[in-house]
Amino acid sequence: MIRINLLPVRELTAEVGRRQELVIAGLILGLTVALAATLYVFQFYRLYGLGTEVASLKKEIEPLNVQLKEVGDLQQKVKALEQKIKVIDDLTKKKVGPVKVLESLSLATPSRLWLTEFKETGGNLTVSGLAVDNQTVADFLKALSTFAYFNNVDLIETTQVEEQGVPLKKFTIKSQLSYQPPAPPAAPQKAGPGSAPETKEGKKS
Repeated sequence: MIRINLLPVRELTAEVGRRQELVIAGLILGLTVALAATLYVFQFYRLYGLGTEVASLKKEIEPLNVQLKEVGDLQQKVKALEQKIKVIDDLTKKKVGPVKVLESLSLATPSRLWLTEFKETGGNLTVSGLAVDNQTVADFLKALSTFAYFNNVDLIETTQVEEQGVPLKKFTIKSQLSYQPPAPPAAPQKAGPGSAPETKEGKKS
């Protein structure tokens, strides 16, 4: 009877199997490392490209920032100039305005009315005085309203008083002052050939 020792063959087969497993594991590890390296290189170049693009955009934005700053500086200069013009305009109005206001007030005052108080605060005018009757006060109120320097003319109160035995009407009037000189009247339109002039009653036929 022939006996064959199979132990070395089994050991050899097991050794070959282990080597194959090691080779497969090595291949998997190598592929994993290669894939990771490829992804790293891809991300690196991608980030590099994005960085280059960002740098290019920054260079394009820099001139725009300079232009925006110049526009902002120009706007500040315009505002400062407008403020100076406004100050000069206000000073001109305050220089000429009071004279015109007093002149208009004098022209509006009837002969039988006397002013006893004239007070202006923050563009609001308060005028007090004495008149012979209510009609004279009403005439004064109406006359003030015709001047462009007086707006929202309003009679606040009237009371009956006596001055040296003479009955008089004491009154107080308030108004808003406008130091802006009135605009010149518009030039009348010329009538066309053959057209009839208009009146307050209407057009002539």
